[in-house]
Amino acid sequence: MMTVLFKNVLIVEDEMLIAMDAEDSLESAGHGVASIARTVRDAMSILQNAKVDAALLDFNLPDGTSAPIAQWLQDHGVPFAIVTSQSPNQLCDEGLPRSRIYQKPSDYAAIAQDLAAAA
Repeated sequence: MMTVLFKNVLIVEDEMLIAMDAEDSLESAGHGVASIARTVRDAMSILQNAKVDAALLDFNLPDGTSAPIAQWLQDHGVPFAIVTSQSPNQLCDEGLPRSRIYQKPSDYAAIAQDLAAAA
């Protein structure tokens, strides 16, 4: 089975050290990182203006939750996962489209591979 590598992963994470760790992990595994967004507004702007073929989303961001980003990704057929410090049960009533949810700390390269295998 051939390993699928994403060329343009969007990382949405407001904690810069975590975002940098995610970027390093993805790139070490052979994935490309399109951009890092720290807010919902920045992520939505990137999605409107750049090609993204997968996304890893923190849930709580300075200007809201990543639910609208997740909805956009689902509507456009882009695989994504939520990577959060909250328990998955806490997110049940947050209006998220059906999504994979991982708890921090996480192996971002492994999450991307899970997304690739499911795509």
